[in-house]
Amino acid sequence: MIIANPIYDAVFKYLLEDTNIARFILSTIIGEEIIDIEVKPQEHAIFSDFYLVKVFRVDFKATVQTKEGESKKILIELQKGKQLVDIMRFRRYLGENYQREDEIKNEKGEIEKRALPIITIYILGFTLENLPIPVIKSGRLYINVDTQEVLTAKNEFIEAVTHDCYVIQIPHLSLGLQTKLQKVLAVFNQKYILSRDDKRILNIPNELTDDEIIKQILDRLAKAAMNEDVRKQIEAEEEIENAIERTLRERDRIIEAKDKEIE
Repeated sequence: MIIANPIYDAVFKYLLEDTNIARFILSTIIGEEIIDIEVKPQEHAIFSDFYLVKVFRVDFKATVQTKEGESKKILIELQKGKQLVDIMRFRRYLGENYQREDEIKNEKGEIEKRALPIITIYILGFTLENLPIPVIKSGRLYINVDTQEVLTAKNEFIEAVTHDCYVIQIPHLSLGLQTKLQKVLAVFNQKYILSRDDKRILNIPNELTDDEIIKQILDRLAKAAMNEDVRKQIEAEEEIENAIERTLRERDRIIEAKDKEIE
């Protein structure tokens, strides 16, 4: 099946604008059922001061049904980067979310402001050293330091000042499609690029269309491939990236020439 490549910000944004699809993708990644989701108007496309790389970010306010049957409000911060970016950018965004208070209804139905627990998800177009694993979770455990016992109770204070993190390394995604997570993330797998000359299009195996919700994701991305506005945004994104690459090559050439002159 031919779809638009969600590695591009324009396609990724188009995909997540369907809240049902966004809810399913995020639920599959974090392994918990999201029963309600709201896209937060926090979307940034900026350039790192050093690497000059575009970074996409969008936040979701979600209601999660825990495995114990409880409901909890959380903030999910989702970022995507194609190349190695300045880590301080991610830290700054995370810091902004830690400072934010969201309006939620309490048990009495009254609106109050509260700092929500945060989950971060990073979808990376590059690999991390010494971690050849497609999806990594950095989780939290409550541990009694004296006895090393793992505690099962949760506390609002600790939940508010710590967070779980999920890292998805696109280059390490395999062609195996056994689990639901593997099937969902297959739409990001760059091994399915249709042509070396055109990375905008992926050719996804037809076996994925057997799953109804994943078929909805594929249909949405197929529509993105035909959407004129999305195509124009992709072209603009490529023009910017090509200009950046030319600038970096010229910078490296100048540095190399100066080093030889110094020698």
